Amino acid sequence: MIKHEFVLTVNGKSVFTKEDVSYRAFREAQKELDNLLWSQWQKIRNAPKGKKGSINNIDLSWECTWNGRAPKRAPDVIAAEKARRAAKYQKKQQQEAEWEKKRQQEILNVRQRIKHQVDHAFVKGKSGTEPVSKYITCQHCDAPAAFLLLSQKVPPGAAVLDEDTITGAVCATDNKWNGGKVKIPCSKLEFFYDGIRQIAIKR
Repeated sequence: MIKHEFVLTVNGKSVFTKEDVSYRAFREAQKELDNLLWSQWQKIRNAPKGKKGSINNIDLSWECTWNGRAPKRAPDVIAAEKARRAAKYQKKQQQEAEWEKKRQQEILNVRQRIKHQVDHAFVKGKSGTEPVSKYITCQHCDAPAAFLLLSQKVPPGAAVLDEDTITGAVCATDNKWNGGKVKIPCSKLEFFYDGIRQIAIKR
């Protein structure tokens, strides 16, 4: 393993001293210099009209104080590091599995909630039509839904929405959090009660 040590001096002042593996130390030194130049540029950019000034040339110096191979680590140190990495990876895998399980359960809960709302709408409605947003509410805040989230696109020319494709519902405010899903505006939908259980698509 190659190790480097850098000292960066600007205008006679040491602004960075670092030892690190590979070239990360040099990149951090470069960042320090970028910050210095940016602060000077800010003075120019924010100056009022007619303001004059100057920036002295920057006297930049650097010294590589070490460039060689790091001492060989003991076998037990290497083994302990591998064990830590393995434990960290296993913990991450467990967390991801728990998050995915929780996410799937939340999806099931939302679908069940909307199904109950749809069932309630058809139980309450006797005849004619009613807007979907009267019964279906946002899954985040319980406001009237502005969009239904679907598992697939509505076929062109469809007059009826397949209830089984509904995966969620959001209001206009929470709509931004679900931009990647297929959506249909609730303003185009209504419960149709005359004889057949349908969610009609208005044209």
